[in-house]
Amino acid sequence: MWGVDDELINRDTDPDAWAAAVEADVPLVIQMDDGTDSGDMIPTSSASMPSLVRLMLEQLDVRPNHHVLELGTGTGWSSALLSAALTEGSMITIEIDEQVAGAAHKVLRERCRTVPTMVVGDGLEGHEPGAPYDRLIATMAVRHVPYAWVEQVKPGGVIVTPWGNSYNVSGLLRLCVDGSGTASGRFVGNVNFMWARSQRSAFDGRPFVGDVIPDPETARVRHTLTDPRPLRREHADFAIGLRLPDVEQRTFFGRADRADEFTVWYSDGKSWAAIDYKPGADSFEVSEHGPRDLWAEIEAAYEAWLGQGEPTREQHGVTVTRDGRSTWLEGPNGRVEIGPASIT
Repeated sequence: MWGVDDELINRDTDPDAWAAAVEADVPLVIQMDDGTDSGDMIPTSSASMPSLVRLMLEQLDVRPNHHVLELGTGTGWSSALLSAALTEGSMITIEIDEQVAGAAHKVLRERCRTVPTMVVGDGLEGHEPGAPYDRLIATMAVRHVPYAWVEQVKPGGVIVTPWGNSYNVSGLLRLCVDGSGTASGRFVGNVNFMWARSQRSAFDGRPFVGDVIPDPETARVRHTLTDPRPLRREHADFAIGLRLPDVEQRTFFGRADRADEFTVWYSDGKSWAAIDYKPGADSFEVSEHGPRDLWAEIEAAYEAWLGQGEPTREQHGVTVTRDGRSTWLEGPNGRVEIGPASIT
């Protein structure tokens, strides 16, 4: 496995370092590049930090007699904890990666008194043969909660999943399922998980996405008085993402001698925008290309959030129905639907 400094730790050759890493409250990567030798060294499976595992299980709120579906077995640690808690119940755990599943299944068989039912498959489909479930928990981020999950959870049941979009992936979502086939609930924490494999980001390491190739010679250049720093703060960034879910962003910092400078790139795959931050500047240069005025949309989304009183992530929520989903804000005047901000 890899520690927080991307250092490979081998249990057989360095058991003390391995034990220290396992006991630390940090995430640990257990697989790169989907287990291939691609050389990109992109983390594709991990063990979550223990404090986060605890948060998610607390939000799941299992009872000893519950029937639980876990999506994303990973190391099998959460599976083991749930199995121990379900003294009168049962659980099914699903892992899409055969290599990861094999390692987890071996450990669970060796260590658990009650071994959960283990399935290799795509958790986005849920697991209809074992339905209905009292609780469903996912350990990968999704852009859209699959309606199959809602269908497979009993009325009164709970779904806990990391959630995000192209702009921001930092929400832990807790949904309650009602008797009409609707699931609704708020965000309950700040998390950052790897995407479900079929929903991964299009970003491939460049400061743009899709077919967009930034060319300074063709860019529209202007200046804005909007300081980009407040837009990057936790709750503002999340709220902007709710209004611009199809826009991806990446931040690049300056050289060592200019560490306090940065550029933020935004793209929807056809249009792009970039804003440069330099300390002490009275205005900031914006470069854009394509049919959309992305920076204007981002400013409008930020202003809309400010106008609502700067609500936190946890004041926002999601409703999932058979016909789709909606995002909303629970404010002092009731629930308000969140959609694209209007450019004025």
